[in-house]
Amino acid sequence: MRALQKTLALIAFLILVPQTVRHAYMLWLEPRGSVLDKYDQPMKGQIDAATSLDELLRRYDPVRKQVDSAKKEASEAGKERPSNDEIEPYKSEKMLREAINQWEERAKEIHAIRFYWLVGLVLSVLGLLTYSKLNRWLGVSLLIAGFSELIYWTSPTFLGSTQEFDRLLANKLALSAFSLILLFAVTWLLEIFAEKGEDSSQPRHS
Repeated sequence: MRALQKTLALIAFLILVPQTVRHAYMLWLEPRGSVLDKYDQPMKGQIDAATSLDELLRRYDPVRKQVDSAKKEASEAGKERPSNDEIEPYKSEKMLREAINQWEERAKEIHAIRFYWLVGLVLSVLGLLTYSKLNRWLGVSLLIAGFSELIYWTSPTFLGSTQEFDRLLANKLALSAFSLILLFAVTWLLEIFAEKGEDSSQPRHS
């Protein structure tokens, strides 16, 4: 049991420490963009600087009115709407609409990460209590399930089309750091790395 606990704890540390450092680097230290972006893509810069969905909607509303007006004028003149979305105001309207849709999808992703991390936290706490009060193997099983959730949902985004962004990184960094603190607490409470004999793997009693 002691060897298994040490192995699992070391694996968890080896995952959580690098990914926490990685999130901090991506959020605070990674160089971003180019000084020329404000000339090439001014609207993109405004979108990236938005701090809320309401701010994006305030930017979208006047642009959408320009698009509706342009469509109405084209219809009255018997012309078709330009098919090229690189023409203003259609270009800006498309970028803002996509940004709003993306913001909503990202909000759902953050909600899912927080929910499943809490599930992992509950499983970990139940595992710790079960290990101490009822059965060590059942407790370890719950701890494994709990920390698997904590690690998976705070891990970097490697697969799929989802791009990490500041709000997601901030959530992952905070939750990853909390997971690391919880791991330290569990290893200390269970005396996993204590320099004692095998009997020290027994749960402590007050």
